[in-house]
Amino acid sequence: MTESLPRWMQAYAPPRAPQKAPPASGVLEPDRWTIPQELRNHHAWAAWHYAYENQRWSKPPYNPESGDKAEPSDSNTWSDFDTAYEAYHSGLTPKDGGRPYDGVSFALDLRWGIVGVDLDHISEHRLEADRIVQQLGSYTEFSPSGDGYRIFVKGVLPEGRRRRGWVEMYNQRRFLTVTGHKLPNAPASLVRSANLYQVWNTWLERG
Repeated sequence: MTESLPRWMQAYAPPRAPQKAPPASGVLEPDRWTIPQELRNHHAWAAWHYAYENQRWSKPPYNPESGDKAEPSDSNTWSDFDTAYEAYHSGLTPKDGGRPYDGVSFALDLRWGIVGVDLDHISEHRLEADRIVQQLGSYTEFSPSGDGYRIFVKGVLPEGRRRRGWVEMYNQRRFLTVTGHKLPNAPASLVRSANLYQVWNTWLERG
């Protein structure tokens, strides 16, 4: 298991695949104009769809032009936002088949100076999840299933853990799905939070 690896290796361990199947109520459709312009400006996008592989559900990203898998560590497999959105909006499917694209995802990279916070299963952790959102005070949206939060905040992360339980924080080598379904009271743009290190230390490093 990743948690048993040395601390310096945990930061670069492969991310855990999501366990949830496509929601019965439907996937949240991306709202292209609510997604912050700061994210849309980067050539760091992919299209994604739900896929069942190796007895678990995941959200693999794809290069919308070639239909091949996109790699979070290879910027040559990324695209601009409009191309990724149009691939989703047009109902295209990846080269290896399966269901049409379910949405768009953003590649985190150290060059952007952006941290992506992924909070899963918020229905089970509502109070704690809302506390993290308030502490960071940056752009926050619902995940495609509606049962998660994605927070994008300006800043960097120290070396150490990148996930513990339902809380994950990344600033490189990771795609995060983006919906544009912003929380009503969240800022419309990314903010530099003075509490970023505190949140990381409380929820990931100390546990």
